[in-house]
Amino acid sequence: MRKNIFVALDFSNFDKALDVANSVKDHAAGIKITNELFSIIGKDGLKKLSSFGLDIFLDLKLLDVPNTVKKTVASIETLKTVKYLTVHTSGGYDMLKSANEAAKVLELLGVTILTSQHASKEQVLTLVNLAIKSGIKGVISSAQEYESVRSLSKDLKIFCPGIRDEKGNKHDQKRTKSYSEFCDMSKNDSKVYCVIGRPIYESGDAGQNIKKIIQSAN
Repeated sequence: MRKNIFVALDFSNFDKALDVANSVKDHAAGIKITNELFSIIGKDGLKKLSSFGLDIFLDLKLLDVPNTVKKTVASIETLKTVKYLTVHTSGGYDMLKSANEAAKVLELLGVTILTSQHASKEQVLTLVNLAIKSGIKGVISSAQEYESVRSLSKDLKIFCPGIRDEKGNKHDQKRTKSYSEFCDMSKNDSKVYCVIGRPIYESGDAGQNIKKIIQSAN
């Protein structure tokens, strides 16, 4: 089975991040790092996390004037450890296009509407079209919009947060799917990934938890 899970390291404890990354490295496609963790570990921490052989998705959700975002993307590019970097599609076409001009190796992912918020499909698709027009490589949207987003582009990479375990605990998420539902709808798509955090690391062993989640789709 294709590895399609990015494990969200949504905390600021570096030792815990190293432990979780080590526990899931044989089962995950990559790890997602937010401002909370990145502000603590910096480029040296990213280098250590890259040693596990997992793709690194730096979730900074950049949103600023076009030139500032462009310069920030160029700076992240120099780290050479990051594969994916997020920018907010709500920043508009000029910002997205400027950001994309600075991304040579980095693949930019446009955040549409957070899965912790309610949103209509039309709202999400408007932002996805903006991302496509700007030329960035992918988008972040809930699995509930996956099929509609894919209908707009067969080449766009799609990352779906808000994926929960079979117990159905939504935490603070509004637009969710279970992992098995996600896999059923995307089983023939090699350019879609899901993002899972708390169901993997919140309690128990992260390695065992991710294996159970994967097994739920079999």
